[in-house]
Amino acid sequence: MAYRYNSNHQDNNRPKKRLRRFFGIVAVLMAVLLVLCAYAGKFNPEKFFPAPFLTLAYMPMLLLSALVLVIALICRRFKVALMLILAFLATWPVFSMYVPLNHLKGTHHEPVDSTQVIKVMTYNVLSFNYNDPTVQGKDSKSMKLILDADPDVVMLQEGGAAGVSWMEIPSLQPYIERIKTQFPYTYSSAEGLNLLSKFPFTTMTLGEPQYTRTVLGYNRETDYYLARAYDVQLPTGKQLRFIDFRLQSYHLNFGKNMNIRISPDVKPVPLERMKRAFSLRSGHAQTIRKAIDESPRNVIICGDMNDVTSSNVYRIIKGDDMTDAWAQVGHGYAYTFNRHHLPFRIDHILYRGDLQALDAQRLKGGSSDHYPLLVTFDLNPTEN
Repeated sequence: MAYRYNSNHQDNNRPKKRLRRFFGIVAVLMAVLLVLCAYAGKFNPEKFFPAPFLTLAYMPMLLLSALVLVIALICRRFKVALMLILAFLATWPVFSMYVPLNHLKGTHHEPVDSTQVIKVMTYNVLSFNYNDPTVQGKDSKSMKLILDADPDVVMLQEGGAAGVSWMEIPSLQPYIERIKTQFPYTYSSAEGLNLLSKFPFTTMTLGEPQYTRTVLGYNRETDYYLARAYDVQLPTGKQLRFIDFRLQSYHLNFGKNMNIRISPDVKPVPLERMKRAFSLRSGHAQTIRKAIDESPRNVIICGDMNDVTSSNVYRIIKGDDMTDAWAQVGHGYAYTFNRHHLPFRIDHILYRGDLQALDAQRLKGGSSDHYPLLVTFDLNPTEN
């Protein structure tokens, strides 16, 4: 009996082969994009404008790649799975900064002398919601969060409202006496970079005056500075330099804020505003880095970078000599921005010198669009 070719069987297999081929192509693209998103911060956004967008996409791309990996394993596409696993391994150094697994390492530092410990907080308080009608007449939840946490030094960003000192904000009035008791040394600056401290300090401006507050280009009558430095004198005799800053915002809620005045040269398009913000932040990061290079050995950097851990801005400021406190002693993924469904950690505490981070916490609460970071430092780590 002659063999009859079954063309129907071959036709039935064609869709499956196409689907397998398509899945393989998608997996390859996912692996390549994952690596690119992880290391895009190495590129200058002035020369490669997609780079900062790719860095923002790293965590979403990681989750999507993990989903594709699970599907590949279920479907027994082991070559595809291996390729994705290799991509994960290649990006592990970046992943460990975003999601530190310090609780799995079994290491816990304890200070030899509990009097040689200092707690430092960084917190963008959104002007204590001065212009938010939904919280007017209410006590400030953000200030209560600060006072209850009781850090030794608090670096504030957006600590004041335009033309209004933070001590004059109505929602803070119930806490004024408590603030004075817990933080006898305070400083309020025009640009909202404020300091609450239990220890005396001197202050200085960093960089040139910033005559325009935002990329939208409206002028202020008062000179504003990109960053401020505070030399804090501790009871132990050690001096620490703190650098506080807030880099350019994205202005995602354009048109909803009555205080934003539109500049003729800026289009009201989110992509345009983001590109301008990326460009400005990269240049400002160089100014911050220069200030770090000119500072004494013991430095703690607290600030709202408005950018993520693997970004070009972060890499410039961190350099080769600074340690990220959260990556060193934090636990898991902790976002500090809590609006617009964008859970990114854009607030950072970096340090160098004769001190060591013992613990890092991301506190939830308050009424700002940011959550604060609280880091405990050992001032005499060499004795451990």
